[in-house]
Amino acid sequence: MNNPSMLPFLLDDDLALIRSKSTRTVFKKGEVVLQEGAISRSLYLLVSGQVNVVKDVLGEEVVITRLEPGELLGIASLLNGSPIGATVLASAESTFELIATPDLHALLESIPGLAVRFYRSLGAVLASRLDAVLQQVAQPESR
Repeated sequence: MNNPSMLPFLLDDDLALIRSKSTRTVFKKGEVVLQEGAISRSLYLLVSGQVNVVKDVLGEEVVITRLEPGELLGIASLLNGSPIGATVLASAESTFELIATPDLHALLESIPGLAVRFYRSLGAVLASRLDAVLQQVAQPESR
């Protein structure tokens, strides 16, 4: 995991430590990365490729957003154990770095200050996503 813009409050050493506990996984185009309703057991960082976040709306699959490298997935499951809110599909071959929740929690508890920097970074990610949603709502597509 080496995207300081996605996790802005982490130090280089923090990122290297998290990366040392991560595993790389590749999803082929069309594969389900995360299934709506499932509980994620890992935090996912999209390293390369592209994914679509989709929801079933009245029986039709609707693309909510498209995510590019550097994006994190599985944040809500990590924070509070809640189910995944939408299905994530690889729209191209996509590589992820995954860190299992227990491994991440062990790291956060073992390094002074890491948890504060990590959760502050996640707060920044979530605030940015909320801002994007609010902008979409405030400026609906013209018809």
